[in-house]
Amino acid sequence: MKKALSVLIIAISFVSTCFSQTTSGKINYKVSHNWVKKIVAVDYMSKSTREKYEYMWGQTDEYDHKSTLVFNTKAYRYEEQDDNVHPGWSSRTVEYIIYRDRENNKSYDVIRTLNDLYVIDDTIVSQKWKILNDMKEVAGRICMNAYWYDSIKMNEVVAWFALDWNEKLGPEDYLGLPGVILEIDINNGAKKITAESIEFFNDEQIIEKPEHKKRHKNVSYAEYSKVITDYIKECKQEERPYFWGIRY
Repeated sequence: MKKALSVLIIAISFVSTCFSQTTSGKINYKVSHNWVKKIVAVDYMSKSTREKYEYMWGQTDEYDHKSTLVFNTKAYRYEEQDDNVHPGWSSRTVEYIIYRDRENNKSYDVIRTLNDLYVIDDTIVSQKWKILNDMKEVAGRICMNAYWYDSIKMNEVVAWFALDWNEKLGPEDYLGLPGVILEIDINNGAKKITAESIEFFNDEQIIEKPEHKKRHKNVSYAEYSKVITDYIKECKQEERPYFWGIRY
């Protein structure tokens, strides 16, 4: 079985090197949330607390929205669509732009969280994945899965990356696999980011660096991670879901 899988991977890799891949384009993703599954996955809350939240959210537990990743040979930019509004929430803009300067290995992410606007200006940081051996089709591409455990948010993350598209791109801040990440599954469907379509451009698109308001906190990746870690510690002590205050 392993030998056959290796032969298949080599064959797909050969096809990808022979196939002239357009160097600029856009990936359109659908982001799906399931609040009940998110609550079930928060194992630091007691069973009775989780059951209470499940009851509260059980009738309106799912919603979807759209996001895009625009890329060229030098950079890529991931962001959510302007009309993304969760049912029952306010319509204020949620600032979340992931920008990667691939040429200089730099990140410049603009993220609003905990009522502050953070700009993460640092070198690119990627996850340490364990590549598995399952395969499926996503957006017309044959993909293989990989696993990573997010020790800060305590999430189990499965990524599906294209075997015939050797570019280190991915939605949100997920990257570092030997192929474009076309799907992310967090905690068995609590949140999924799935590519629905892929567009290629004849001319290389200009990827603009994010703009932001003057009042912001410029931080490194480590400093931002500490903000998130400290907040989750507070949530543990108060036995409440962390994703009510920060991104899942």
